[in-house]
Amino acid sequence: MEQQIPITDITPELPKVTKVTPTVREELPEPIREVSEKVSKAIREFQESETYEKILNAKDKAGNYIKDNPVNSFFYALGAGLFLGLILKRNK
Repeated sequence: MEQQIPITDITPELPKVTKVTPTVREELPEPIREVSEKVSKAIREFQESETYEKILNAKDKAGNYIKDNPVNSFFYALGAGLFLGLILKRNK
């Protein structure tokens, strides 16, 4: 008897870039405005890149694998957790 385990996509949606009102924008110091614009541009370029698409495809493949093989996925996660726990415990 096979059960389907519901998987909830908890990835946060990226905030939409909204226009800042002129009064708030004018209150920001110039260096902060420049950094903000550079970061916004970099995020937009990344979202339009092929790498971003590959990451989304990998996320979908992982979700599908977990849906198709829940028991194997559980034991992989359990093994990885034990392994990391042992490594981190050793470093203390």
